[in-house]
Amino acid sequence: MDSSSILFPNSTIRELSKLILAREISPVELIEAELEQINRLNPKLNAFITVLEDSARKDAKHAESMIIKGKYRGPLHGIPISLKDLIYVEGVRSTSGSKILSDFVPHYDSTVVKRLREAGAIIIGMNNTHEFACGITNINPFYGSSKNPWDPTRMSGGSSGGSAVAVSAGMASASIGTDTSGSIRVPSSLCGIFGLKPTYGRVSKYGVMELAPSIDHIGPMTRSAWDAAAILQVIAGYDELDNSTVNVPVQDYTRFLSEKENEYNKFKLGIPRQYFFDIIDSKVMNVFEKFIDKLHGCKISTASVNVEETDKIFETWRAIRLGESAATHEEWIRLRQNDYGSDVILMLQKGMEVTAVDYINAIKKVRHKIKNAFLKAMTGFDALLVPTTIIAAPLLEQKTVDINGKRNIDVYQALSRLTTVFDVTGLPALNVPAGLVEDKLPVGAQLIGKPFEETILLSVAHNYEQHHKISKLIPPIK
Repeated sequence: MDSSSILFPNSTIRELSKLILAREISPVELIEAELEQINRLNPKLNAFITVLEDSARKDAKHAESMIIKGKYRGPLHGIPISLKDLIYVEGVRSTSGSKILSDFVPHYDSTVVKRLREAGAIIIGMNNTHEFACGITNINPFYGSSKNPWDPTRMSGGSSGGSAVAVSAGMASASIGTDTSGSIRVPSSLCGIFGLKPTYGRVSKYGVMELAPSIDHIGPMTRSAWDAAAILQVIAGYDELDNSTVNVPVQDYTRFLSEKENEYNKFKLGIPRQYFFDIIDSKVMNVFEKFIDKLHGCKISTASVNVEETDKIFETWRAIRLGESAATHEEWIRLRQNDYGSDVILMLQKGMEVTAVDYINAIKKVRHKIKNAFLKAMTGFDALLVPTTIIAAPLLEQKTVDINGKRNIDVYQALSRLTTVFDVTGLPALNVPAGLVEDKLPVGAQLIGKPFEETILLSVAHNYEQHHKISKLIPPIK
């Protein structure tokens, strides 16, 4: 079979794994098709810093051999997956999108990589990222900016921007990103894919370059909710090498979705009245309202709900995110200040100004109040629903955005405004593609759940996806 006929930019892991299991396509053919897509599109979109052509081909041949022998490992066996370039792979350069780590080569695999490989997944390359994951735009002065496949003059979002671009443009079947302020969900929103930030402690961070350790999260970026479930199934779970992981049983996510997909689950979602709609572009709001109507057509009901403590979100995030990031980089700030990009060093320097009192109050007191307020708001609901971003993708050179002709706001604040609170609280959050602004640029909606109830979020998204086939919506990049 001609490999070019195998890969469509909207093929899901679920679809591909069925073909691989039935031996209608082979992992070798799939790898060649995705490498061809990378060679064709990466010069335009800059999604990858490193492409692992040789090792991917070798691993694909091994996967094919194992499957022929009847040793099929599951839906990720033979599937190409890319990684944000701060997730360690033994013997592979891991730059974190920085000059400082431009030659760093880890001598061990991260836990996430070990688990993916045990499931038979093939690591196809390392994705571009905002420097040290310390930004939300993916404008990178050292490796170039990743560009939005829906419009290459626009941002991909960050910091997992290269991952979102790779998945959206069909250069990888899925990717693994990190999320500290919205860095999985924001680029997923801007590039029109699914992006899951699991509950804090659900996925090991061992072997991942940290930014702000108490709010760093690892999660999948995919073309469908089922694909996210399949990856979470593999990478989730307690890890003795990471004491932040929680020993909570991992549910059989894909089996649950498969068993329930022909049933009408009458989910009920709460939509907060406070904070999330105070500042939002009217065109994005229009897409969100239409998304709600489409949910209603899937027998998913919604109702307004009050959420307290929202006035404390920004300052709490600021103290934790900036304070911990400065502590992580403290030695390099002193010794290699000139080797940072201008936006990142400025943010790290602001972190050095966070007081111990501010940090302790934020991490010990206020964030628990905020989390409890959201959990209280979920009473009687399966999950909460809010927009992911208040704007669609800005132009690459934009520094500020105009909101409805009434307010000018910094791009960083605009992109991260609705996501940071769920890093601070550690609650699971899933970006679902909601629609296109003016039929051109994607924006997403976030489903927010109770701790370790990712199954609910994935079920709601899967229900919606089955009705509206949103994984078939692909960018116009040629």
